[in-house]
Amino acid sequence: MIGDYMKWSVILFCTIATAVLSAAALGESYPLTVEGIGTVTVPADIVSISISVASSNENLSQAQSELEEEMNSVIIALKKAGVKDEEILPGQGSGISSFQSSSNVCRMVNNTTVCENTTESSVSLQRSAMVRLRSADEPRINRALDAARSAGANAYVVGYGLKDASGALAEARKEALADARRNAAALAEDAGGRLGKAMDIFTYPSLGIDYSYGSGSTRSGMVDVSARVMVTYEFIL
Repeated sequence: MIGDYMKWSVILFCTIATAVLSAAALGESYPLTVEGIGTVTVPADIVSISISVASSNENLSQAQSELEEEMNSVIIALKKAGVKDEEILPGQGSGISSFQSSSNVCRMVNNTTVCENTTESSVSLQRSAMVRLRSADEPRINRALDAARSAGANAYVVGYGLKDASGALAEARKEALADARRNAAALAEDAGGRLGKAMDIFTYPSLGIDYSYGSGSTRSGMVDVSARVMVTYEFIL
């Protein structure tokens, strides 16, 4: 009796398993690969400021001496304004820019038109430095800018950054994965099928953004951190 029961149990199990496998075979699956991009905007905690001084002295050695003296004065002014030594990046850049203009002036002399061409040119030697404030406090930024400009330098903010972008990058990656799933689901629906599980995920490095510096947002004092992923899903018909 027990033997007959076990025999019929095995037959019933095999029948159910066969039915399940047959039903699964009715839906064919294919790989569907999509991209997803996520971006989060977070407050900056690093501000980069470009500082430059210029001299139009045609004597190159004198111009270099003048620029060194001017830059030293600017750095002293920055330190008095609260900029720390470690916030003034080591190394300074220099370059030469030239300007040339010409004009053609004509006048009448004894009923004859006489034209004279004049050309003016000038050469400017520049020296620059970078200040990276470890704070995005607006009053502190303004104090640094005012100090540099008062000392005769051209100063402006070139970008905002983050000391550590790992947290923001993790949030951006979540947004990118959600974006990829939305894109895949829409494609699957449009093709008359449905979306299955994720089979493979590839994360791009960082869209070319150096997160030790950050990417300037369209909003002052903010940083856009982006992540990009490529996900392969099951597409089931």
